[in-house]
Amino acid sequence: MKSPAISYDNGQATTLMSTDADSLDGVGEMIHEIWAQIIEVTIGVTFTMKVVKMLGYQSSLTSRIQELREEELWAASRLRWVMVYYNMSANALGIFSPAITLVISALISVARGGKLDTETAFTTIAILSMVTHPANMVMTIVPRVVAAFAGFERIQTFLLQPSLQDTRQVLSENTRNDLLWDWSNPAIQIQDLRIGREQLVLRNINMHIAAGTFAIISGPTGSGKSTLLRAILGEVVPVQGSIALSTRSIAYCAQKPWLQNGTIKEAICGTTNMYSDSEEYHERWYHEVVEICCLTHDLKNLPDGDQTQIGSKGLNLSGGQRQRVALARALFAKCDILLLDDTFSGLDGETERTIFKNLFGTSGLIRRLRTTTILVSNSSQCFHAADHIVVLKDHEILDQGNWQIFQFKAAFSTKFSSSSSNNYNAILAASFEKLNNQLRTRDETEIDLARKTGDPTLYGYYFGYIGFRNLLVLVGCTMSYSFFITFPQYWLQLWTDDGSRDLFYACGFLFLSIMSWASTSTLMWSVLIRLAPQSGSRLHERLLNIVTSAPLLYFSRTDVGSILNRFSQDMQLVDKELPSALQTVMIQIFKLLMQVILLCVAEKWLALSLPACVLLVYVIQKAYLRTSRQLRFLELETRAGVFSNFLETVEGLETIRSFGWSKAMIDANVLSVDNSQRPEFLLLCLQRWLNIVLDLLAAAIATGAVTFAVAFREHVSGAQVGIALNIMLVANTTLLRLVGNWTTLETSLGAIARLKSLETTPFEGGHAETSEPPEDWPSRGNIEFKNITASYQSGSVALQNLSLNVPAGQKLVVCGRTGSGKSTLLLTLLRLLDLQSGKIELDGIDIKHVRLDLLRQRCFIAVSQDPLLLPNETLRFNLDPDTSVTDDALVDALTETGLWLHFLESNTSYDEGATIIDVSGDFDKHPILHCKLALFQELSVGQCQLFALCRALVKARFLRSAGLKPVIALDEVTSSLDVETESTVYEIVDREFTKNGHTVIIVAHRLGALEKYMKVGRNAVALIVDGKLQVIQDIGPNTLQLLGQE
Repeated sequence: MKSPAISYDNGQATTLMSTDADSLDGVGEMIHEIWAQIIEVTIGVTFTMKVVKMLGYQSSLTSRIQELREEELWAASRLRWVMVYYNMSANALGIFSPAITLVISALISVARGGKLDTETAFTTIAILSMVTHPANMVMTIVPRVVAAFAGFERIQTFLLQPSLQDTRQVLSENTRNDLLWDWSNPAIQIQDLRIGREQLVLRNINMHIAAGTFAIISGPTGSGKSTLLRAILGEVVPVQGSIALSTRSIAYCAQKPWLQNGTIKEAICGTTNMYSDSEEYHERWYHEVVEICCLTHDLKNLPDGDQTQIGSKGLNLSGGQRQRVALARALFAKCDILLLDDTFSGLDGETERTIFKNLFGTSGLIRRLRTTTILVSNSSQCFHAADHIVVLKDHEILDQGNWQIFQFKAAFSTKFSSSSSNNYNAILAASFEKLNNQLRTRDETEIDLARKTGDPTLYGYYFGYIGFRNLLVLVGCTMSYSFFITFPQYWLQLWTDDGSRDLFYACGFLFLSIMSWASTSTLMWSVLIRLAPQSGSRLHERLLNIVTSAPLLYFSRTDVGSILNRFSQDMQLVDKELPSALQTVMIQIFKLLMQVILLCVAEKWLALSLPACVLLVYVIQKAYLRTSRQLRFLELETRAGVFSNFLETVEGLETIRSFGWSKAMIDANVLSVDNSQRPEFLLLCLQRWLNIVLDLLAAAIATGAVTFAVAFREHVSGAQVGIALNIMLVANTTLLRLVGNWTTLETSLGAIARLKSLETTPFEGGHAETSEPPEDWPSRGNIEFKNITASYQSGSVALQNLSLNVPAGQKLVVCGRTGSGKSTLLLTLLRLLDLQSGKIELDGIDIKHVRLDLLRQRCFIAVSQDPLLLPNETLRFNLDPDTSVTDDALVDALTETGLWLHFLESNTSYDEGATIIDVSGDFDKHPILHCKLALFQELSVGQCQLFALCRALVKARFLRSAGLKPVIALDEVTSSLDVETESTVYEIVDREFTKNGHTVIIVAHRLGALEKYMKVGRNAVALIVDGKLQVIQDIGPNTLQLLGQE
């Protein structure tokens, strides 16, 4: 909570929380770094799975994550070899100590003409067993302790990093009276502010905002508008200058809204304690805020109203709805200062005007509450209501003043107005906010199939990924080790009974010990070097393929913490605990079997008590195993809540701190951790109970054996009693380990059970993809919607009976109210949403029968409103994951969008962090392309959209060179851009796509900049109303006038 908010690299903190804090045994530095990268990429891909699928990068990113997984296993192999050698040396102590002692004793006895007596032999073995076993345990624990200290050191290094320094000052009443400006009651005072040293962000910023006034900050993309707001929040430390505020009570609405996974009402109310007033007032204020943000109509059309689940990162809401929920949360908090970072960019024109009037009109909420408000916006319709306007350009203030005297020169955009169209009040909000029935409850996929009594089929499922050859080696080594480690007890009896061939028996004892050591060494090698890496790689690949191939509905229903838990905790179980537990259980089973056989051979009458002992052990293990399994499964599941809470906190640090919710979020995280530790505590108590019960059982059996030996001493030899007692000493430990490790095995198999349960997850594209299109398809780009109906669930129709023909090369602009289904149209094209009826044809081929990977990689180029950036991957990989074009092509595209200069200026040391791809030729002309994205200055939201457009340029040029004409789908690509940059984007779209014959579909709210690029008789405007499409074909002068309206 005290660290600077780093938007790029969350992998480090997440890895420390998940892997280092939870699994401080056997971690290495190099593996830690790879873990961090794997988790970071997995989080990035999972959070933006819709964008990944839209871009057709599913295969490339899946391969990259699996490649990182293989790198992790390769790096871990060196540590695994160390563990093999260490275990070989540790096991040698317990195995060879008795052998060497007895051999030396035998040699001494032979030299002195004596013999090895029974008392000396079995007493020596018993004492050595009691000594070497704890010593073995210590040697086994030592590397874990060393590794744990390494983990603690990494955590300490992270915790000792400099905390975020809040240099803001709070204006006192005396300070306010001493200020020399016109406004006597300032709320925000900024003087000589400079942010950034080598990488300049802002300079010479002087700004004074009076209390209770409304200010607007405007400027081109990348000019520092959002950074200025973050500085006011205290999230950016200035190099020089000062920021003074009347209060630190600030409500913040970020450009990319942060919403916790919960109900809509929980998201709006947040942790604000309004219950100091009456419950009635609380509810009245809540409903007033909902009405002001135009959410009432949306909530009525959602299946559970304001109890609808938002989903991870607000996946179950449209972009406009996420912004309005975040705005409602900011208003509900009733803070003295309100900061809005381009909050209206994702709204249609009418919704924006309504909310703006509700807030900033003469009787608007902000005016009534006299809340000091700063809005970042480039929309011209906002400026007339502002008390103060600040224009940024080239990292400094170009001009500022009030609206009456301000000479604003830029030609600001307009937004689509439905005033001359049908009534928008009848439009449904059930588009991508959708997903009726599955939003009624939280994701419940974490219910384990094997929880009640265990699932025997899991063993077969796991053995299938181990491989028959590895399983055969495992069983063979286990059986041989169990025999060679136990049979020396009987060999010792034969030795003491004979008494005449000490040298022969000594050599035999030594041979058995050598074979035992060789067997256990081979067993460790087979488990750590062959079985664990192979099963870990195969299971991870299977999990990755299932998750990435799941339909979009799966990600809206499944919490991201649950998904990440599978890739982190479950994979840790698969890599570490499961192979080890399987090996140990098999060893204990065979050892116990051998010990029972030898015990019955030594004292045959004890065989009569064997059924009673077996029955008693069965009852004990049944009670213990059933309870412990439940507790371990509960522990694993409660950790998903810890992951979700932590990830959401890291993502929303700026918003959390601005509202003053740090303590509440810390308490929530502590509660999650506490809930996850309760099952662990109960499990430890249960293990202590097991220890006591088995110790009492072993004591009872040993007492019975001694009683029997005393009662029938004439029929029992000393050697038989010695072997019986020695076996009893180790049998208790064997039994205890067996039951304990069986529980660990069953628990570890919970990871396999969760993976196996995913086998029922439906894959995308449930249709018969039998059509093999021509190699040059699509060659034109003609799209025909034939009476299509699409819905997310049977009760939520998003598009209804839509028929539309989009000729090749046409530019289609899709408009409509926020949440009306505009993005749904693109989802049907990309088959992210299946049709209930009708069909879509591309150049005469029904896309339903085309392979999904081919459709998304070759037929469509999508630019989503949500960015896809992987900070720990290179700039080249982020632009071209398929590695299909040269460096020069990437540089050309970056230059075209104006981003190349940004990357050149914001990276000063590519040699330190570059990740060079092992290629030759044109690919390594520009080393800066091979630097990790995290090394560059963070991209603004507008620059992220330009980056997405740059990626589309690269792909379009590559496919065009292959003779293909993919359809270009642009989803709100200019929502966060200033007017000049927006015009540049549409100019690029027109020059690169339209003039090269591509069919272009644009989902947009702001249409002013599009006016000069719309061709009469060629382009079309589509208005989506209530899931139905109204189309204006053959654009004429009247249509252009409509586009130019406010």
